[in-house]
Amino acid sequence: MKRLRNTFMDLAIRMIGFGLLIGIVFPFFMILLGVPKTIAFSGLFLACCVAAGVLVGFVNILISRVTVKNKLTVLTTKMRDVKNSIIMVSENGRVDECSAEHCSIPVDTDDEFGESAQAFNELIESFENSLRMLDEIKTYTAAFSSQLDLHALAEYALDRVMGGTGADAGAVLIENEGEIVVLHSFGIQDAKETATDPHVLRAFSKGDTIAIKYPAEIIVESTLTRFHPNEVIIEPVKFKSVPLAVILLAKASPFCAENLKQLAIFTQSLAIALHNALEHEQLQKLAALDPLTGILNRRFGMIRLREEYSRSVRRSVPLAVLMFDIDHFKQVNDTYGHVVGDRVLKNITNSIRQGIREGDILLRYGGEEFMVILPGASKNDAFTIAEHVRHIVRESKTTFGENQISVTISVGLDSMPETTISDELELITNADEALYRSKNSGRDKVTIH
Repeated sequence: MKRLRNTFMDLAIRMIGFGLLIGIVFPFFMILLGVPKTIAFSGLFLACCVAAGVLVGFVNILISRVTVKNKLTVLTTKMRDVKNSIIMVSENGRVDECSAEHCSIPVDTDDEFGESAQAFNELIESFENSLRMLDEIKTYTAAFSSQLDLHALAEYALDRVMGGTGADAGAVLIENEGEIVVLHSFGIQDAKETATDPHVLRAFSKGDTIAIKYPAEIIVESTLTRFHPNEVIIEPVKFKSVPLAVILLAKASPFCAENLKQLAIFTQSLAIALHNALEHEQLQKLAALDPLTGILNRRFGMIRLREEYSRSVRRSVPLAVLMFDIDHFKQVNDTYGHVVGDRVLKNITNSIRQGIREGDILLRYGGEEFMVILPGASKNDAFTIAEHVRHIVRESKTTFGENQISVTISVGLDSMPETTISDELELITNADEALYRSKNSGRDKVTIH
């Protein structure tokens, strides 16, 4: 093992040696000044010179230890504090042990020691900023990992990134089934317009980060006043190099380099969370849809009916239910087979979609039975819609080779509060009874409960 040298011991040896040398050389300078040789080279004078040189060396050593060693001791102590803080971070994640205020060294000299202290303080400040950023990343990464709802995730993400970058306004946009939509925004006037902005489209298509100075085409307003931002940043959120979303930030003053660095780190964690949320949404959608017709299945349709019923009760607005059944559908399957029967079901689904309103909820209730939930519809409204759908279905044809297959439907309906009911299941029961009367009275008709 290599023996380490002691700097202060080296300094002491050199200072004493230098003092001894001065003591030996000093009598020769005395002769040049006119002191007689008998005095300059006398044993007593020579001993006094050597002793004085050695004494000066010792005094210099003491002064050095007081001035230099104390400063170095402070630096060493602070460095040990930083080392312990790093250990704390690695062991238990605590990042608040060594702040710049606690671990910094006073800069009280204008020399190399002052420069060393200043450099050390800058190091501590950078270390503290890194720890703070690490803590923030851990915080929002943990929050992201537990959030699978896209809109809630976007709201939380925008709030955090605006707080971290000091932005005055912002938006999170996502590409969903080929369409760019705004998930959440704050402080942006006509946020939907940003979905067609060419800079946003470029960020999605190219995956480039775009910084715009004094843009005239995006009008942003704060919570109090309207303003043209000094700078707009459009940052793509990429998962495996593919842009999943875009964060748009606007600020009345320029973004600093630290803001952009934090934004880049932030989007890395957000990308993973967005990917997970999109995967979850896709799975939820697949679980909610009937695989043949692509409309809601019975299980999720009943959930939607319960929601609409609760909303209608709270707001005192009507709610209607239509029950459709394909007339003589068994004959279609027996004559043409189940493959053609499935094609007929798909065609009827499209016909019903054409006849109902936007916002109405269509679901496959059974094999050849469909249900439509009509929020805000009275019995007359529901009857008009049901008749419209019935005519569309009767006029539509399903092609099979040279055959043109046409079918009809029977419909039953009911609406609350015209009919007094105790829960949403009574609406279905009443509409089903009306459907039964339609089928028993000749089919291809609409009956009101």
